[in-house]
Amino acid sequence: MVRATRLGSGKPQTVDWCAPAEVPVGMVYNKTPHAVMMATPDDLHDFALGYALAEGVINQADELLDIRIHSLEKGIELHMTIPENRVERLKLHGSGRAHFGRAGCGLCGVDRLDDAIRPLPRLPDTQLRISHNIAGNAAVSLGKKQPLRRINKSVHGAAWVNAIGEITNVREDIGRHNALDKLIGACARDGVELHEGFALLSSRCTFELAQKCALAGIHALLTLSAPSASAIDTAKRANLGLASWDRRSGTLVVFTGNVWNG
Repeated sequence: MVRATRLGSGKPQTVDWCAPAEVPVGMVYNKTPHAVMMATPDDLHDFALGYALAEGVINQADELLDIRIHSLEKGIELHMTIPENRVERLKLHGSGRAHFGRAGCGLCGVDRLDDAIRPLPRLPDTQLRISHNIAGNAAVSLGKKQPLRRINKSVHGAAWVNAIGEITNVREDIGRHNALDKLIGACARDGVELHEGFALLSSRCTFELAQKCALAGIHALLTLSAPSASAIDTAKRANLGLASWDRRSGTLVVFTGNVWNG
């Protein structure tokens, strides 16, 4: 808790505010440091697995052989074991240095365009169809499913919504990319069929979020703010269904894909 002052039409009020934690979380693969992300230190096993899947370090959940959490004086390290044939994926730059990513940015530490704009798989067509009502109900319900957001108004949420519109998993983090990584990890751990539902994000959609969804095998993504042009282009190339929910008009704005119905 931190002390804050609320100003309004009446007298100033002193309030206790629950500010979200934000700490350095180091990703270490086979004893080699790879990345440091500023993140909310919750659901770290999901974060470790989801980050590895969404960044293409591994292709499937069972390739993450072990996760050990080391709490240090200045942060947390996630020590992970992966097959040796996957270690080559970490040598993107050949420099052996770790990358630093701030919570609000998915590309901090990336210093080559080839590493930012990566080749993407083209997702196969799916029989999934998401109605306007299912999308809208999920979008409206997301805030009620975010316990951290209710008390601090600061964190992003990433949710998994099944084909009938039920929110079955929610993960939160100070960074929208981290929240999505945690959700991907949770879904992988639970064996969720990613062609039978959609991801819902409380944030806007930028191209690296679309990349993460495509690499993880998510077929549809709904956001509560409109996407960037590069996100739309990325979604088209990956055959990812991308839409946003316009809260002011109560309408579903579809940008890519045939998974969305009126």
